[in-house]
Amino acid sequence: MATKTVDKWGMVGYSGTTSFANTRGQASGNTLSNNGTGTNQRYIYAYYASGGKGSEWTLNRGFFAFDMTTYQTGYTISDLKFYYKPTSSGSGTCKVAIVKSTAQGDADTNLTTADYDSFDDSVTYAATDGSLVWQDSTTLSYFDLNSTAVSAITSTGYLKLCILEWTHDYSDNSPFAATNISGFGNGSIGNRFYLSFTATLTGWSAGDINSTTSPQETLNSVAYTSFVGVNGLQ
Repeated sequence: MATKTVDKWGMVGYSGTTSFANTRGQASGNTLSNNGTGTNQRYIYAYYASGGKGSEWTLNRGFFAFDMTTYQTGYTISDLKFYYKPTSSGSGTCKVAIVKSTAQGDADTNLTTADYDSFDDSVTYAATDGSLVWQDSTTLSYFDLNSTAVSAITSTGYLKLCILEWTHDYSDNSPFAATNISGFGNGSIGNRFYLSFTATLTGWSAGDINSTTSPQETLNSVAYTSFVGVNGLQ
């Protein structure tokens, strides 16, 4: 099993007092974090309150970018998972959707407030039926990613995720009662977000790589005896 630690990560949020639609539809945010190393960062957020001072709506969107160019060609990727270390500071049942991010360049660029809407929610990288729940604990957790996420790696060399709160933000469902749904993550060294996956060399099977009982006699159906040498080595 191979792993790849996140290269760039962060959050862009917006808090406004006009309406839920206005907050959700903003082109730029008004809160931002990049590559936070704290142990208790709120990445996912859907908040609504109304009272004597008026109403307020807030949404936070998490962004996570991975440079996967090492595995873009020559490998078959399977069993792809996104791992995160949550904290117990979350509130509500934080269902999420994982979609394509268009931010963070080639996994080498920090977020700006203009990245609040830098995602394509028509391209989904995991289940979108409300079954994904960002955990409210300190236990290492993960989400299974789909074949579309694998295709992003093999076609571009990068996997860039945007994680949205599902009930209101992804589903475009305005809250009508007090709402406080949040998902926190740990960005400290040793606890950062990462991908886990199986990377099999193209043309090899697991048996070819792991065999300890007898030598393999062919490579991609060509007998080893047909090879004269590589770079002068027999």
